[in-house]
Amino acid sequence: MKVTIKHVAELAHVHSSTVSRVFSGKATISEATRQRVLAAAAELNFHPNAIARSLTTHRAHVLGMVIPYTQEEFFLDPFFPQVLRGLSDVACRQGFRLLLSGVEDPTEEPEAVLRLIRSRQVDGIVVQASRVGVDTTDVLLAERHPFVLLGRPLQDAAELSWVEVDAHQATLEAVRHLIGLGHRRIAFIAGYPNMVVTLDRLAGYRQALDEAGLPYDEGLVAYGQFRQEGGAEAMRPFLAMNGSRPTAVFAANDLMAVGAMQAAAEAGLEVPRDCSVVGSNDSPVAAFSCPRLTSSRAPYHELAREAAQALIAQLQGMPPDPVKRLLPCELVVRESTAPPRAGVGLAG
Repeated sequence: MKVTIKHVAELAHVHSSTVSRVFSGKATISEATRQRVLAAAAELNFHPNAIARSLTTHRAHVLGMVIPYTQEEFFLDPFFPQVLRGLSDVACRQGFRLLLSGVEDPTEEPEAVLRLIRSRQVDGIVVQASRVGVDTTDVLLAERHPFVLLGRPLQDAAELSWVEVDAHQATLEAVRHLIGLGHRRIAFIAGYPNMVVTLDRLAGYRQALDEAGLPYDEGLVAYGQFRQEGGAEAMRPFLAMNGSRPTAVFAANDLMAVGAMQAAAEAGLEVPRDCSVVGSNDSPVAAFSCPRLTSSRAPYHELAREAAQALIAQLQGMPPDPVKRLLPCELVVRESTAPPRAGVGLAG
């Protein structure tokens, strides 16, 4: 026997239209009713036909996201799994699927987004990051397509919705921690120079230095592209500053921080005895590295959940004020940071 919406409605003791609204993702259904309908559907092994449903509702019931990097280490960075888990948590509960599209180069992101929109494969887009010189936001505004930014825009506008971790404050607190330990030459390994989050982190780094009366030195800023080897490559020139090498380093993710520690070990130096290292994201590697890594814990799972909720609210015709949120981070102090050893950074 072919199971239909009518059978699900009878088992759940609701009208057939209620079952339809549950599977169309409508927000007018109470959570208790939705759970009862889903339980009945599961018991009857009922699965709505996605193509037929999209023809009826003029929606694909799909949220899209373009992944701006396809290199292997991007997927090793815990940022991506946390974001994907947060999006899935909300999307699946609301009857939406996820569609991911990747590009080799971030500059290709606007074109990839247009392909998803114009092929009508997605109802809304989560734009993963904001970059200087990449006009994905402008493309989406011109297309009048629902979207939420997973990252703060360089230039905000009243109609934009975005959620972001407070990278400025997180970096400020991390560098303050190092300064409080007595460090005076602190290097900064950022991700990509054209990302808004990098500008935010750089501002936090400079603010911490200014507060302590320490000079800003461009020679102590490098970019590691969020890769472990990128962190090592950025660290090596710092270690070669014989008379004035930094006594501490802050890296914008844990992979780069581990790379920095690897470069220090290759140079015969010990962390934190010869150089303290702080990472960001507080990924599993932070707790299992040797020494265990001090890291700024970022709530990327919650970030993605809020982005998905804001996007689905747009799709369901609930036009509250645009969401603009900065989520706080928490510095987790472990064994990779300590006061500088006497003479380190002064005599090679």
